[in-house]
Amino acid sequence: MNYLSIDAIIVYTFLLITLLVGLRAGRNVKTIKQYAIADKTYGTGVLAITMLATYLTGSQAIGYAGHVFDNGVFFPLITRVFCGVVICFLFIARYIAPKMYRFIGCLTMAEVMGQLYGQKARIWIGVLGTLYSLIMVTLQIIWLGYIGEFINIPSQWSIFLGGMFLMMYASQGGMKAVTITDVLQFIAITILVPLDRKSTRLNSSHANISFGGIQDIFTHVPSENFNFFQHLNVKEFLIPFIWYLFPAFPLSFPFMQRMLMAKDTRQIANSQYISIFYLIGFYLLLSFIGLAAIALKTMGDVNMPQEGSKIFIYLVKTYFPVGIKGIVGIGLLAAVMSTADSFLHSAGILVAYDVIEPLLKEKKCKVNVLRTSQYATFFLGLIALCIALNYQALPQVIYGNIHWGKGINLVRDFVAIVFTIPMIAGIMGLKTDAKSFFVSLIATGITFFIGKLFLPDLWFMPVTIVINAASFFGAHYIQNKGFLTVKQDTLLVS
Repeated sequence: MNYLSIDAIIVYTFLLITLLVGLRAGRNVKTIKQYAIADKTYGTGVLAITMLATYLTGSQAIGYAGHVFDNGVFFPLITRVFCGVVICFLFIARYIAPKMYRFIGCLTMAEVMGQLYGQKARIWIGVLGTLYSLIMVTLQIIWLGYIGEFINIPSQWSIFLGGMFLMMYASQGGMKAVTITDVLQFIAITILVPLDRKSTRLNSSHANISFGGIQDIFTHVPSENFNFFQHLNVKEFLIPFIWYLFPAFPLSFPFMQRMLMAKDTRQIANSQYISIFYLIGFYLLLSFIGLAAIALKTMGDVNMPQEGSKIFIYLVKTYFPVGIKGIVGIGLLAAVMSTADSFLHSAGILVAYDVIEPLLKEKKCKVNVLRTSQYATFFLGLIALCIALNYQALPQVIYGNIHWGKGINLVRDFVAIVFTIPMIAGIMGLKTDAKSFFVSLIATGITFFIGKLFLPDLWFMPVTIVINAASFFGAHYIQNKGFLTVKQDTLLVS
């Protein structure tokens, strides 16, 4: 295998530039506030970019184009774009952003939850958030190996090199390093999709097919691919519809940190609106990639994979010349690293600032939170890297050629359900108390693990979400004999 091919050198160069930019941007970080939220120094544009770079995970491009290939245009457009982007981001901009003034001075989501539900809730969310973020980092680092393979870089080498680089700059420079590298990586991601769509204008090296662009796509794509219920019954439609409406991911730990680094609530809202417009365009371009794969298959490309999860990489390998593959590799690499470094940074801050410091403070012990955060970030990154290098030892669930760790995904989903509804309710003004939070935590835990044994996969997550909401609001209602809200420091009973 050629470790020094043109494509590999392009990727190595991008990794080196990312490392150097990150280390330089993160120099002279002296306080935990600088490390956690960069002293609120960035404008709306940079804030939107770092949120988008974090949101666009390594699976977004490959996964969405594959959904279009498998299910036609409208199903992924309605579920992921309309529900997961438009509705969720509008909800955050209209109802969450204006309330964030109440949390001026907070550095993490766990601290926000502590302000709402008390110190014990803060520590629990700190622990659970660390697990959630560590899992996200691990999954993204596993993607590094998958991306490396299609440009002939060995999987283990890709995982090790990419993982080490992001550990170094994320742990040393904190939010400043992560934000500046996110800008660099966002540029690479933005170049990726239009560049890959142009693959339809190239000739396949072994399929002997010439493709002329968008017009040929609509000419050769069968009409059934524009049918909303192409391959889906009502049950298969409703569950993804509900799941994408649940705003766990865009309100998770690194995204809340970016809201806390905003200068004011208007900046938070504007960054959400910018994200909506960008993501609509991004997913529309990805739709053309999925449709291009369908058209090429219709035109006689007998080598086109049957599974949507494989078509993105197939198009790159088949229709792109040497050199351009490396540029596409940079785009995919940027999508992975921009998510991984953000979650890694969040994990380090959570464990140091929201778990270690409060616990030691109770024992009247002092701790250097900045240094502890830096060491924790590096150590957690090392754990994620070791797991990723040995990911084949994990319980397996297969998506295309990718072997995911089934167990760690379950932990991530559990944490997402635990924090989302209580956090939204508290931010929007529900009078909060620790009992309602811990009742919902226990009820959700019992339902989650029993439900996994007895409920079909189709209904498992929706039922768990309903139990979480019912137990949380039920406990609040019973304790207060009604629903109590807080508005401008006035207690209201409804």
